[in-house]
Amino acid sequence: MKMIIPQSKVKNLMSRAGFGLNIRGTSSDEQQLFKESRTILPLQAIPKPEIDFEDMKSVKSDSSRRQMMKDLLGKSQLNLMKLNASWMDKIIQEPSLRERMTFFWHGHFACRTLVPYFAQQQNNTLRTFALDNFRELLMAASKDPAMLQFLNNQQNRKDHPNENFAREVMELFTLGRGNYDEQDVKEAARAFTGWGFNFQGEYQFRQKQHDFNDKTFRGNTRNYTGEEIIQAILDDKKTARFITRKLYRYFVSEGAVKDQVINDWADLFYHSGYNIERLLKAIFQSSDFNNPAYIGTRIKSPIDLLVGFQLHTGGKFENPQSLVFLQRAMGQILFYPPNVSGWPAGKGWIDSSSLAFRLNLPALLFAGTETDFQANDDGDANGLGKVSEGKKKLHCTADWSAVAARFTRTTAEATQAQTEEFLLARPTSPLNRKLIADMAVGSPNDQEFIKRIFIGYMSLPDYQMC
Repeated sequence: MKMIIPQSKVKNLMSRAGFGLNIRGTSSDEQQLFKESRTILPLQAIPKPEIDFEDMKSVKSDSSRRQMMKDLLGKSQLNLMKLNASWMDKIIQEPSLRERMTFFWHGHFACRTLVPYFAQQQNNTLRTFALDNFRELLMAASKDPAMLQFLNNQQNRKDHPNENFAREVMELFTLGRGNYDEQDVKEAARAFTGWGFNFQGEYQFRQKQHDFNDKTFRGNTRNYTGEEIIQAILDDKKTARFITRKLYRYFVSEGAVKDQVINDWADLFYHSGYNIERLLKAIFQSSDFNNPAYIGTRIKSPIDLLVGFQLHTGGKFENPQSLVFLQRAMGQILFYPPNVSGWPAGKGWIDSSSLAFRLNLPALLFAGTETDFQANDDGDANGLGKVSEGKKKLHCTADWSAVAARFTRTTAEATQAQTEEFLLARPTSPLNRKLIADMAVGSPNDQEFIKRIFIGYMSLPDYQMC
């Protein structure tokens, strides 16, 4: 994706199309953002399963079977935590548009599984097609074992159709609510019968479980296959509009949604054969994306906030449990969405408790102190966040010498101004500047001065926005 972006617009592009400016970056960051998007480097932290769950059938004792399940669950949770940390590291090392879109599709095709290899495999599928063709992405995501498992299509058989998968494909992944009826769900479910997988993570079409009789889908009758149902959904321009609208709200503005702009972009998307890269290029070069009224109005997701802390300071979390605790505390655990609808957005991230925690977080992280903040219980005894319960020692090792070398100027005022320009999407108030300047008074050296200035700015409500 070759693009020419004015320097004045680069920070907004890096914040939304990437994950923010990088302390170790250069003036050519925007070129790197797209250059790395051309390279597909899969996430490989978890090996293919060696244990077939069919082995459990040979275990005679109920207590032995329960112990086997407990051991498998414990190993799965630890591997999911390892996978979580690996993806966070990958984002830090490659904060490219491809990783941004992998993250976007992770929320769009939201699912969770206790089989870590399945989670990793789905993540790599999303990464592979993240910037390519939505038609291919949708087909691959629909045949993904993690998704088929999460939406119960393994139980979708010709004599007992399960409608869960078919419903969510239309409601959440393509057409949107109100653009299909219950009969469409029932008939599509019949077409998806027999779609399954084995425990090695391979898609399997089970012919004996498939309904080969005619189905009437959206007014047309034929012997639909699952692939043909997906093609029929894509043939409807409402799918292009649904995806375009979601991308507009994600990249441009959640509130001021312009229907005519969305319609124009949806036409481009549809007639390009669902080319994701072409749609994104139109978005990023548009006056809407670069409208000053929209810059600094999007509330950062918890992952955006945690990645930003690290990119902005050259920091690193040494303990994966701290990362998972922080994700759970703020309501967004990678590989563990709350439901098939994915995570909330905008004001859904903020309440009085979570905002106070967010504002105090920079001081907690960079001082290595403890917090007694209690994450909300999601009611899932097998939840990934449970592994981190009680791990309240938070620490992020920042490279303050590199930060000082880059931002220290001849005067304290100039140093502070340069820091504000780097960290905030838009200027803060004179009162906030004075409060931060007062925090840094009496610093014994440049490194301590810049540390106090950074913590001050990252503790502002303004830093929560991009």
